Amino acid sequence: MQMQLYNAFHKRVYNSCFRVLQDRYEAEDAMQDSFLKVFSNIDKYDSETPFDAWILRIAINTAIDRLRKKKIEFIDYNEAVLPNQIDDSDSEDEEKELVMEKVEQIKAAIEQLPSAARLIVNLYLIEGYDHEEIAEILKIQPGNARVQYMRAKQKLIKIIKQNKK
Repeated sequence: MQMQLYNAFHKRVYNSCFRVLQDRYEAEDAMQDSFLKVFSNIDKYDSETPFDAWILRIAINTAIDRLRKKKIEFIDYNEAVLPNQIDDSDSEDEEKELVMEKVEQIKAAIEQLPSAARLIVNLYLIEGYDHEEIAEILKIQPGNARVQYMRAKQKLIKIIKQNKK
């Protein structure tokens, strides 16, 4: 049964870990640690939660714990300055090639973000967690998660604009 679970979920778990850690070897280690946690805590699984969501949550938490060991600092809400209005309007009628080009630009820009900002952007945009869930995962206040996301988004836009020059 363990091998079936591993085969069914290892790619998704690895990808989630990699998006958080941005290092192939660290992501592989985090993936292995995640499956060890899944197998040892399978009796604690709550059937009201989708199984894949439960596994991915364990993986993301495992990857975040690895980041914490590297001492990534999250800015306190009280220190945060809210960004000005950001002009990020895009035409909805862009052609497919232009959209794909922009997606690649965004992916490249996300990789250039500092670790904490990249983590927040990945959790929100790619993994689909809301700010309250992100706050719980990162053990910060929900308002702080929102501010961190806004600041990361602002940095992301700045990187994209710089890369266009």
